Amino acid sequence: MARKTSTMRLRSVRLRNPMELAGIQGGRDITRPWIGPLLEPTDPILRTRGGGSFDIYKPILTDPQVKSVMTQRISAVTSREWEVVPGEDTAAGKRAADWLRDELAALKFDRLTEKMLWGLFYGYSVAEQMYRRDGRLWGWEEIRVRDRVRFRFDENCGLRLLTLSNMLTGEEMPPEKFWVFSTGADHDDEPYGLGLAHWLYWPVWFKRNGLKLWLIALDKFGMPTARGKYPAQATKEEQQTLLEAVMAIRSEAGIIIPDGMDIELLSAPAGASSLDYQKLHDTMDAAISKIVLSQTMTTDNGSSRSQAEVHDDVGDAVKKSDADLVCQSFNEGPVARLCEFNFPGVAPPRVWRKMEDPEDTTAAVDRDEKLHRIGWQMTEDRVKEIYGDGYERTAPPDPTPPGEDAPEAGFAEHRHESALDRLAAEIIAEG
Repeated sequence: MARKTSTMRLRSVRLRNPMELAGIQGGRDITRPWIGPLLEPTDPILRTRGGGSFDIYKPILTDPQVKSVMTQRISAVTSREWEVVPGEDTAAGKRAADWLRDELAALKFDRLTEKMLWGLFYGYSVAEQMYRRDGRLWGWEEIRVRDRVRFRFDENCGLRLLTLSNMLTGEEMPPEKFWVFSTGADHDDEPYGLGLAHWLYWPVWFKRNGLKLWLIALDKFGMPTARGKYPAQATKEEQQTLLEAVMAIRSEAGIIIPDGMDIELLSAPAGASSLDYQKLHDTMDAAISKIVLSQTMTTDNGSSRSQAEVHDDVGDAVKKSDADLVCQSFNEGPVARLCEFNFPGVAPPRVWRKMEDPEDTTAAVDRDEKLHRIGWQMTEDRVKEIYGDGYERTAPPDPTPPGEDAPEAGFAEHRHESALDRLAAEIIAEG
């Protein structure tokens, strides 16, 4: 019994221990060499080929396929409408939501989101908040997205600004002034994240070098190779004259050669100019699409309808994930800090993107009509939610024609059962 009590007491002490035991401070991270007070990215491509600089990833964006799919992925989020949800169902919570809604409308939130979402490519984005005071409330004059190359993180994951006068340790940046969006890393010890550029580097490299070889092949096999023949007794001057004539075949309309010499054209085998360069190019483009979009259907042709439906589901999941991540980061950072200052003690509002597609109106009408036939009636709020504004409820028609008596109760009951039976039969028939 004493041993059990001692064990429970030990567990209680451990649960109450507020200290971080597996932090990366003081060179405790065995996966990261300690070379200074600032953390270096653990991305092996950055470390071995880029010298730790994200500039190595910028040329990747000059690839047309990369630019296309990255634009698709980012615009899939920014093209959706955003909404502000109160943090609590109180008068203060609604005032905070109204404040945030007005701030985002003036802030051009879509443009801000578009720039921050390039953190998906590099791994992280950094934005600086410019505050202003409007009466008793504080708001954003502007939120400027900065070049991530100018920043590093210290061992406490605090943001540091590199300057010409301080490149070793950088200048400490106040956390309440900056918004950092990090994504892609599979653990919390990497403040730089791990961007899509890490996986795009080699496909783009292979594609570009394949294009170089393809152009060489086109130049080599695009026209026949000229071969000159000269007799054994030809002098050096005559051999040089023949060589110049052979070289002139590419650009001159006519040539002359010494008597006794000959020029013939050597044709390459059929298909030698293409080889597998086209296949390599298409394979790398498909790899780029899979890395960025997690599917290839939106950039390639010739796929079946069933494949398209599966890929659409994957694409929708990726888009919603991007929207949720960037909105959550904004809610937990800039929104929470400024709301705590303006509305102390009030749960901060949240901004989200409406990623769900609107319901098909035709299908909604068919469903609601069937529900009405079996006795269900929609509320006015539900009508506005599905069909929007601009509808008014009309007075129900008199079920009894003029000059006729109302049907007996038994007949009305029988009629209701018949309608229910017919609707059940329709549902069974439709599967």
